[in-house]
Amino acid sequence: MSSADDAALLREVAGAFELPGRWLHSSPFGSGHINTTLVAEFETPHGVARFVQQRINRAVFREPARVMENFARVVAHQRRALLREGSPGIERRVLTLVAARGGPSCYVDSRGGTWRTVPLIAGAHTEDVARGPADARAAAFAFGRFLAQLADFPPPRLHETIPRFHDARLRFEQLTDAVRGDAAGRLASCRAEVELALAREPLVARFEAMKRSGDVPERVAHNDTKLNNVLLDDATGEGLCVIDLDTVMPGSALIDFGDLARSAATRAAEDERDLSRVRVEVELFSALADGFVRGAGASLSAAERSALPFGALLRTYVDGLRFLADHLRGDTYFRVHREGQNLDRARTHLALAAEYERKQDELAGIVADSPSR
Repeated sequence: MSSADDAALLREVAGAFELPGRWLHSSPFGSGHINTTLVAEFETPHGVARFVQQRINRAVFREPARVMENFARVVAHQRRALLREGSPGIERRVLTLVAARGGPSCYVDSRGGTWRTVPLIAGAHTEDVARGPADARAAAFAFGRFLAQLADFPPPRLHETIPRFHDARLRFEQLTDAVRGDAAGRLASCRAEVELALAREPLVARFEAMKRSGDVPERVAHNDTKLNNVLLDDATGEGLCVIDLDTVMPGSALIDFGDLARSAATRAAEDERDLSRVRVEVELFSALADGFVRGAGASLSAAERSALPFGALLRTYVDGLRFLADHLRGDTYFRVHREGQNLDRARTHLALAAEYERKQDELAGIVADSPSR
């Protein structure tokens, strides 16, 4: 955002919310790839106040008003839970929506973009990759607590901001469709990966059976539990606040834990070409399991807890399906920076899923040994 028109838009958005003082400037902020995220600075009698302003990406979230309705309900419920617990420093442990002038919690700009504003939580940072077990444990604890805080979330059901986002059956069917279509003429070069992926369909069927039986109940879940969606305290390393709430909607504990384990329990890049480097780091997995189980506490059922290693396996496998399908379609969804990158991503995820499959018994023992408090 550097043109005169963009500068005028920044001024427009900064002035659209009930914010103190005189606007100084707004600049890009964070490492997210979906929404446009800015930090806006205001001069006040008490110094410079900073706020995070985000424009919701309508290509991903087709109904921004529903995203914002979910957001407002979730943070209000979190705040009530923190008040009941007597938590210290609540303003650093939950996002606070700033009202737009006129009342609502979002603003539609002159170009049709939907914006929200929250205060910047000072003295906190995010990490894209765990520096060690302490980061992994802190982030997992925060995601577990988030799940627990929303365990008694009242009706009505939250909107599905991305319908069927973590639907394993849908992802399997999308791969089979991509194989049949072979739109980019790439099937011949990746038949081994396709056969490996299709042969693991029983993983999808097993998850469907777990949901039907009630062993894996529907929950209000985060659904995008990357490490960098938790703010860590600069001084203590504690997981303070779960952020990036656009995908908070109906989901499951297994998928939330599985997504975190998929991304944070390995040191391999997501497109690692040397598959010998793709492995589950047991020390990191142990820290993730310990943090998540402690954070979720009694809200996590015995069946959910025992199935957490399967959640890591399933979630990793499903991303392998998605990357492989996109490779066959010609890289139409995931951005690539080199030829064959989506195929490398698929191979990495399928190799990591195989690692999770081999280590299920070992990881189950680790989860069983994790105290709930």
